[in-house]
Amino acid sequence: MRLVINNVVLFVGIFCLYLSFSPPINAADGNNPLVAHACEKVKAKDLCVSSLMAEHASKSADLATLALISIKVASNNGTNTSFYIKKSLDTQKLEPAVEQNFQDCEDNYISATQQLDGAVLSLVSKNYKDTKMFLESAIDDAITCDNGLRKMPGNQLELPHRNIMFRQLCINALDVVLFLTTS
Repeated sequence: MRLVINNVVLFVGIFCLYLSFSPPINAADGNNPLVAHACEKVKAKDLCVSSLMAEHASKSADLATLALISIKVASNNGTNTSFYIKKSLDTQKLEPAVEQNFQDCEDNYISATQQLDGAVLSLVSKNYKDTKMFLESAIDDAITCDNGLRKMPGNQLELPHRNIMFRQLCINALDVVLFLTTS
């Protein structure tokens, strides 16, 4: 079973790499009108459009590929935030309550990035029900982190802002997947 999962992950990685080097086939300005269409019903429309258009592969992507890219964007953000948390725990002298919140969020981010990996595998296999479930679980992990951060004294650290961005990217990914399933 592990070999099958490893092969699927390898395939998805190669597919994403292929997409990132494929030339745009749309309008002369390189923008894909499908990006704006996919982000039309998303709450954070500007973030959706900008995060998708920042990815080269979106310029020639169909809706299914845009959904995959949106999950990838959220996953990359979650991984970066997870590294930020680990670095903060390793290098900063944090108050005990803040340190505990960071440790809790670290666990949430490990879970969330695993959920996003599951969402990618489910999306590639066109199992949209599971894709939705995995994305909702990643959003729940971000909300759980956020609930702990709200209790944190000060809130002057960067993590609350990073967590809000991650949560919104996950919500955007879910909205794009829902749009894909209703189109």
